Amino acid sequence: MASPVVRRPSSPYRAELTPLVDGQFTNMTYTPPVPHARPALLQAVVSLPPHATLRMNMDARKSFLRYTEHPPDAQRGWDLPPAVFVPRDANASSQERHWGGARRVYTPVILVDLATPDFSMPYNVIIMSCTLIALIFGSLFNLLTRKFAVIHVGEEKVGDTGKETRAESSLQQ
Repeated sequence: MASPVVRRPSSPYRAELTPLVDGQFTNMTYTPPVPHARPALLQAVVSLPPHATLRMNMDARKSFLRYTEHPPDAQRGWDLPPAVFVPRDANASSQERHWGGARRVYTPVILVDLATPDFSMPYNVIIMSCTLIALIFGSLFNLLTRKFAVIHVGEEKVGDTGKETRAESSLQQ
């Protein structure tokens, strides 16, 4: 008996669990996640009559990752691991029911888009800081090493031939 499992794209932004089932839940456990350590775990034992439909919607709150937790290709997103469906036969022995036999059905992996941080920001800060330091150092070096002189421009000396201006004579001295 092959049971098709269809997983619809979900957005991990809300926080509630909605089971819609034609059968009944006999046992359901939920282990909440530990932020930045362990994902959530939901286990349920459901009795389904033939041709029944089980649809579970589990919404989650959006969580931001630390900059060290991003994968090397942060633009790609995050892989949400698949759900595991273990069909059990009601007529099987208790040991077979406990271990679920050897059959497991895995849902497809979902790629979740994350808010991608600007990883170039440290580079931008370093470039701006180095530019500012270079401008300040260049200005101070220019002020400390340049020799300043007063130049008078405009009137001629009395008694000169008129070919030499006051500015030229002060530069020769």
